[in-house]
Amino acid sequence: MTQTALTREQVLMAKPGDHLDLLVAINVMGFEPSNQRSGWVRIGALATYPKRYSTDISAAWEVLNKMIYFGMEVNVGFYEKWDCALDYNGTNWCEQAETAPEAICKAALLAVLDL
Repeated sequence: MTQTALTREQVLMAKPGDHLDLLVAINVMGFEPSNQRSGWVRIGALATYPKRYSTDISAAWEVLNKMIYFGMEVNVGFYEKWDCALDYNGTNWCEQAETAPEAICKAALLAVLDL
């Protein structure tokens, strides 16, 4: 998809919370960072916190919908840990985590950043 300055290791080491939410909001959901407030995103003329993509399953579902919109096959399941696998034309990104939102966010970041 697109390449950025983030590394695979940085994505995998990110903890659920504000930083991971901001990475997802900008890189996956397509919001622009706010020029007025650090850690916020712009929605039109407004600046706001990004949704809690990495901790709230309803927000993480929006991430999955975005992946489907991009044409990816999505598979989320649980066996000892939560697993999210994304497939796009034979290229597969997969991540496991303690929670489904975290696994979804990290797999989505790996996919859109092509890491």
